[in-house]
Amino acid sequence: MSMNVCYHCGDDIRGKAVVADSKQFCCTGCRGVYTLLKENQLDQFYALERNSGIKPTTTVEHKYAFLEVPSIRERYIEYEDANSARITLFLPQIHCSSCIYLLENLKKIHAGIVNCQVNFAKREASIVFHPSLIKLSELAQLLDSIGYAPNFGNRQESDRKQDKQYMYKLGVAGFAFGSIMLWSFPEYLGIEGDNPEFRNFTAYLSFLVSLPVLFYSASEYLVSAYKAIKFKSLNLDVPITIGIFALYIKSASTIFSGDGPGYMDSFAGFIFFLLIGKWFQNKTYKSLSFERDYTSYFPVAVTRLREEKEEIVEIEKLEKGDHLILRNEEVIPCDSILASEHASIDYSFVTGESTTIHKSKGDFIYAGGKLRGQRTVLIVDKETNRSHLTQLWNETKSSKPERTGFLYQDKLSHYFLIALFLVALVSAIAWFFIDSSRITEIVVAILIVACPCALALSAPFTFGNTMRKLGRQGLYLKNTLVIERLNEITDIVFDKTGTLTATNFHEVQYVGDPLSASDCHAIVAICQSSAHPHSKGIVQFLTEQVTIEHATVTAFIEQSGKGIQGVVNGKKWTIGSANFVSTHQLHTSETATYVAMDNHVIGRFIFTSKLREGIAPLIKRINSKYTLHVLSGDNNQDKGLLEQLIPLSSNIRFNQGPADKLEYIKELQTNGKKVLMIGDGLNDSVALETAHVGIAVSEDVFRFTPSSDAIIDANKLEQLDTLLTTAHYAKVVLKACLIFSLAYNTIGLSFAISGQLTPLVAAILMPISSISVVLISTMLVFLNKPSR
Repeated sequence: MSMNVCYHCGDDIRGKAVVADSKQFCCTGCRGVYTLLKENQLDQFYALERNSGIKPTTTVEHKYAFLEVPSIRERYIEYEDANSARITLFLPQIHCSSCIYLLENLKKIHAGIVNCQVNFAKREASIVFHPSLIKLSELAQLLDSIGYAPNFGNRQESDRKQDKQYMYKLGVAGFAFGSIMLWSFPEYLGIEGDNPEFRNFTAYLSFLVSLPVLFYSASEYLVSAYKAIKFKSLNLDVPITIGIFALYIKSASTIFSGDGPGYMDSFAGFIFFLLIGKWFQNKTYKSLSFERDYTSYFPVAVTRLREEKEEIVEIEKLEKGDHLILRNEEVIPCDSILASEHASIDYSFVTGESTTIHKSKGDFIYAGGKLRGQRTVLIVDKETNRSHLTQLWNETKSSKPERTGFLYQDKLSHYFLIALFLVALVSAIAWFFIDSSRITEIVVAILIVACPCALALSAPFTFGNTMRKLGRQGLYLKNTLVIERLNEITDIVFDKTGTLTATNFHEVQYVGDPLSASDCHAIVAICQSSAHPHSKGIVQFLTEQVTIEHATVTAFIEQSGKGIQGVVNGKKWTIGSANFVSTHQLHTSETATYVAMDNHVIGRFIFTSKLREGIAPLIKRINSKYTLHVLSGDNNQDKGLLEQLIPLSSNIRFNQGPADKLEYIKELQTNGKKVLMIGDGLNDSVALETAHVGIAVSEDVFRFTPSSDAIIDANKLEQLDTLLTTAHYAKVVLKACLIFSLAYNTIGLSFAISGQLTPLVAAILMPISSISVVLISTMLVFLNKPSR
């Protein structure tokens, strides 16, 4: 038998190797995958982790033909139009960084694949593809051919089978543990020499019963350790597996030498308590899972039209047949049927491509698209939940740096394992001179009781619990990495309108040519399609003046930071800034929105704004901690008001368009500042994306802002300092968890090294450290009440 291993999958090569480019493969399938990757310049796959490929299965050509049956296909497709489709597939074979690299570069292998994003924890891949270039069945066949066969089975049923299998393993280990203890009873009483024949019989019986424990109950640990060693890495299961084999080999040699059952009772008990600990860990993690829970606090509301009245409702309360109202830039919360005559939808949120899709009355519309254009009415076709939209928001790609602190935790755990092996080696040498008969027992106890798992769990659970707490307080983070970036902030940049100032204006005044009733109808119809605070202010002002009748808008356009246009009853209306309506009648001391009909300016709406309640005290509280800035797209009417709040008048700028705000953020970053940008998400999307952290302010109707890192409830903005303190407190909790974990392991190791800890007790103590870290993190985060 050849000792060579396959260059692709790492399996031993039996018989004659298949050769390509001077590299050896175990089969033609592995060679085929290698050739495919090389032809598409994906050789980096092998540089990330050696022998990390998966042996492809021999697939039947029509294995996935069932996916072309329309009723079956609809179950899996999340979105589809003429040019693209999106699907999320469960790929159980995902196991390392090379898998992620290969899958996220699938578009290099086949031109029909637009992009692929991998969720490593869930072993899922969200794939966008061109249905005209590659069929769904062909996509599944392609994944299968490179070793990632999709699992289209019932995930819940699969999980139930795994749980049942786990309980079988636990039962086998428990039966063996109890039986071996019963047979070893004379050993405990010191009367093992009274009947040597019976002693040898029970010892062999113990060995026989231990076999299924080793090869069945402990198989998960053995396989995991084998894969880690094969890929030249370390994980928690490596020291556990070494302990298992050390204990088992020592016991087996004792049995066959006729010296009794050895440590076989400790071995069976060790596996039994390991499995119990793992079961308890899993139950604890599920009950505290932040990935599941934080979506429960994530607000997704929409405007529902019922009996000609508009009301704000959470999307979970929507029922099939309900009528929804969406405005420009708002995201479609559920699969719907278009009730308006026409609509333009941007599905870049779903597909990653910015092509606008045009729909007509009666067309089916998938959830996740963003409305582009005038106010639109939809009819709910399928009930939905916030998790789908949350996932889309979280998957939005960002150019910001990824893992920082988590990476340090991973490295710390890796070095911890190396140090653990050194401690075990030194202890074995020391005990060779003290009592060589106890070396196996001591080494196994050391390898088991020291658990780097608690170190690895400290960061994700601390930041996860913090994210959940912030969600309950009204600040919704895209992911836990945002917490790390919040701790680095030096400067805070506020947008003014809709952020520092309330969207319900203190006073709105119209100056200009008299407006007829039909003029008011037209202006309201156009402004109703926009979610900008000025548009809402105009609608509120005019509806209080006259009874508004419905008017149809065509050719609606909204330019971010400038204004809106539309045609009503043959007349072109332009509403926005002075430059947008092409007027030189600029009133620099006013915050005004101009109105033009057929390119003739007829008047302007003047807004007198007021600060949100609690903003002035907030500014005073955070002024000493951060450098504050204000950017406004309005004129300098509120200059005096803002100068009373912001210490440096040079940090207050007016007449700032989206491009100006972006350049200001970049200028601060060039000077080494870590910038937190807070805006309403309407004209600030580019600035929010560029800032170190971007927070979008949300009013009553939830607006997804894909470029933002977080969303804050507008009513909670006055508590920004408290929320930032909660984020900073996560560092304190993390340090406490790390100190506890290190202290726990140090004390456990000291007992194990001194010979005062048996492998059985070590197996019980090991999971307790991980569970303790989870509980400590949760209690410290949720019991803390930061003061202002």
